[in-house]
Amino acid sequence: MPRKTKKEMIGYITGYNTYWTMNSWNGLIGYSRCIKLYKLPLTKEETDRAYEIICDKDLSTVLWEEMRWLIEVFREETGIHVFTNGRSGGYLVMESHFRDGFPVKDKQELKEMRYDEVREIYNILKRFDRLYEDMVATLKYYCSLPITEETYTVVKTRKVFNEVA
Repeated sequence: MPRKTKKEMIGYITGYNTYWTMNSWNGLIGYSRCIKLYKLPLTKEETDRAYEIICDKDLSTVLWEEMRWLIEVFREETGIHVFTNGRSGGYLVMESHFRDGFPVKDKQELKEMRYDEVREIYNILKRFDRLYEDMVATLKYYCSLPITEETYTVVKTRKVFNEVA
């Protein structure tokens, strides 16, 4: 693969989607990807199945365990925390502040940085893209699986007062 120029990487970085993590007034902004179901590259059948999955507590729990594992692998590789944000968690956002943050850089800041520093930011954003792609692939995989209903019994032990008459 040909090596990217600093200008090409800066264009990619400055064109990357960002999201205000709380409100615009606090200035906390992070690099982000939209993960709203209707915005994902899914067929109509996959979208319908995805809604069925997320609306079911048990199925949704299994799916999000996989998603959390992918996010944890990203954090271990990059040291950057990723979380969902938005009214309904429709954005995957990289932490931009605090201890394990990855601050958003503007064009002027990037121009003043060395090539290797810009490349590091570029590579992290490319890894973030791969996280998004892995999450979409995981969702598609679960959408392809048949769903069956299972009946089960829960046996519980509890303590009760034993009043002696």
